[in-house]
Parts: sequence; C-alpha cells; structure tokens
Amino acid sequence: MVSRYAYETDGAVLPVRVAGDVALDFCNTLAGWGEDEPKDYLAGYRELVLWARDAGLVDADRAARLADRDAPAVLARALQLREALREAVLAGGSWELVAAEAERAAAAARLTPDGWQLPERDELPVLAAARAAADYLLSAHPPARACPGRQCGWVFLDPRGRRRWCSMATCGNRAKQRRYAERARAA
Repeated sequence: MVSRYAYETDGAVLPVRVAGDVALDFCNTLAGWGEDEPKDYLAGYRELVLWARDAGLVDADRAARLADRDAPAVLARALQLREALREAVLAGGSWELVAAEAERAAAAARLTPDGWQLPERDELPVLAAARAAADYLLSAHPPARACPGRQCGWVFLDPRGRRRWCSMATCGNRAKQRRYAERARAA
C-alpha cells in the first residue's frame, strides 16, 4: 500500500477502487479533476494495462503479454474516454465519444464458448474499459457523485444519497482534520 489512495503492483502505482463500479473506477485513475496539478495514475500504456488487469477487465496472461508494449495512441484514446465518461456520468454529456469507443469494442468482440471475447491487441484495455463504460451507462444504478476533496474529484455511487466523500477514511478524514486545524488557529 503506497497510501490510502493508491497501491503498488508490478512497479506501477495505481488508485484504490472506491467507486462501486469498474467504469467509475476508470474515471478515478485521475485524481484532482479540474485542479492545476492533477495526479494521473495512467502515466503510460503499461499502467493502463495493469489497471485493466487489476480491475478484472483483462486477464493476467493477456495483460502480461501487452504490458511491455508501447502504445501511446491507445493511451491517448483511453484518456479521452476517461474524460468523456466522467462528463457523461456527472453531467449527461459526451455520449458520442463513449458510444464510439463502445461500438469499436462491440465490433471487435467475438463470441466464444466463454462469452464475448475482445481480441488481444494493443487496444484491448481501452476496448474493455469502453465496454464497462457502456454497461454502466445503460444499467440501472444509483446516482454517482464527485468527491469534493482537495486533489480528488473521484466519482462514486451514492445509493442512499448521503455519501459526500469518495472515502471517509481518506478525503472525509482530511477535511475534518483541516477544519479542526482552522478552528484551532482561529481560537
């Protein structure tokens, strides 16, 4: 465990999953949405592959064969998909890009005895993320919210409509500590 927000796997630092859905966890591979210096956990194609593996979107054998490749164009597509998905989840916009990537995933998939299988090529992690995004957007689910924590902005499911933070143990606790320190300074 690197921090409460992240963990290390195979030399990569990836965000913990707190969203309640893999598509939202994909959005959370960037922390600090809308801030000057966000933390991007998808620093390269390798991190994208490892995240997809750890999220259960790509099996370990296929991820091992893809992880050492260099595919900057695929990473760029993934980052665009992530941004469009977050906007679609929170504001209802950016459906076009998410739909286009989901259609690519659907066109690339082939039916096997184990179900729909995406091809093992460089774009596999982005196709898998697009399929998860489409599944999320088309399913009945509780509303999603964005964490107001500093350097956060992660999205998460809020089934009861009362959750404020991505995690009380991280952002919620830091906000409480910050308010306590401000009151102590004022006194």
